[in-house]
Amino acid sequence: MKIIRSVFLVSILFFASAAAQGAETKEPAVWASADRQSIFIGDRIRYQVEASADEGIEISFPKFADDKIGDFEIKDSGLKVKKTIFRKKITINWYDITVYSPGKYTIPRIDIKYKPKAAKAWTTVKTNSIDIAVGSLIPPSGVKDIRDIKGPFRIFEINWLIVAIVLFALIMGAAVFIIYKKRRSAAPLRLPHETALEELEAAKAEYARGGDVKEYYAGISDCVRRYIERVFKLKAPEMTTEEFLNSLKESGGLSLNQKELLKDFLNACDLVKFAKYAPARGEIEAVLVTAQKFIEETKDVHI
Repeated sequence: MKIIRSVFLVSILFFASAAAQGAETKEPAVWASADRQSIFIGDRIRYQVEASADEGIEISFPKFADDKIGDFEIKDSGLKVKKTIFRKKITINWYDITVYSPGKYTIPRIDIKYKPKAAKAWTTVKTNSIDIAVGSLIPPSGVKDIRDIKGPFRIFEINWLIVAIVLFALIMGAAVFIIYKKRRSAAPLRLPHETALEELEAAKAEYARGGDVKEYYAGISDCVRRYIERVFKLKAPEMTTEEFLNSLKESGGLSLNQKELLKDFLNACDLVKFAKYAPARGEIEAVLVTAQKFIEETKDVHI
């Protein structure tokens, strides 16, 4: 009985091993498809080659010389891999292909290689072929919309009177522009405080039309900085508030109160511009009054 039992167990192991080996080497299912089988010259076809195999099987797709599959040129390609719930792996190679001559063509069968991961030798299986009809863009009856040659083209004759009038108008316009520029440049120069006060009024009017608070504070701050640049010869618009205040510490042109006034004004503007501070209505009105007061008090300063 022991001998029979041993033989029985060995037989079971042998057939199980053979079955497992057969499963590992099971030939994958391969097939080819095309999204169209009738095209015109130059149209692209999406050609796909799919291989479905067990997860332990390696799949190898061919490399096409000169980027051609038969008579078709490969314009683009890609690879996708999907897994199914049945422990199958589907490998998909897609190609965008085209051809430039009319006629009937066949996408040939291609070789797909496979082997178990532990094996060294590859086995080959072929895909199906696909017939493609390629039509010409020129109708069978030929091109009928080519028109005959037109007659001689008449050259436009120049009307010298119109040319003279246009030139005269251009000369007069240039003369008027030059005179205007000279008169404008001869106008008396505006003083820095006059320009600054006008800019403040413009910023106030812009805010009254519905402008936002941040832009209002930025406009007033820029106006005062430009005024300081004109009067004190400092690059105030390019400095941070801290850099600018440090540059004025040793200035004898401003009193201590004026320096403090300017410091409070610039810090209030920075809170709104950079710290997203929302000022009350009274603060919005006060910041304009502070700027005007500073400009009025320093308009006679000489550095």
